[in-house]
Amino acid sequence: MPNFGISQEIHSEYVFKKEKTKWKIGSGIKWNYIDSDSLVLYENGTFHRTKFYHYHEIIYSELKGEWKIKNDTLILNIRLEKESKSDKNWTEINSTISYSIRKHKIKPINGYEFWATRNLKRVKK
Repeated sequence: MPNFGISQEIHSEYVFKKEKTKWKIGSGIKWNYIDSDSLVLYENGTFHRTKFYHYHEIIYSELKGEWKIKNDTLILNIRLEKESKSDKNWTEINSTISYSIRKHKIKPINGYEFWATRNLKRVKK
């Protein structure tokens, strides 16, 4: 298993963030909608991803593993996961997600988030 240390050189970083306030017509009820996703690719071939969704329910997860680029496709091999912020331990998993690489965005090709229509945008260095 690779070393997922804290102090590492960043190869690239991708983020998606959406915040809105929703109103229920006629009732005056309002609530916040937050959706955020952050993916950091490190020079040593590892990655760290944090996803947070708050609409009808709060969904949080963190993923760690290795990444590689092959034929303009970013491939994430997921090895560890946390399903809540309060988790002390990482769960070992074995999963892969692929993304097509566009100019400054990546878009899911397969995996459990294939349904996603959002694109993670690359953060400029």
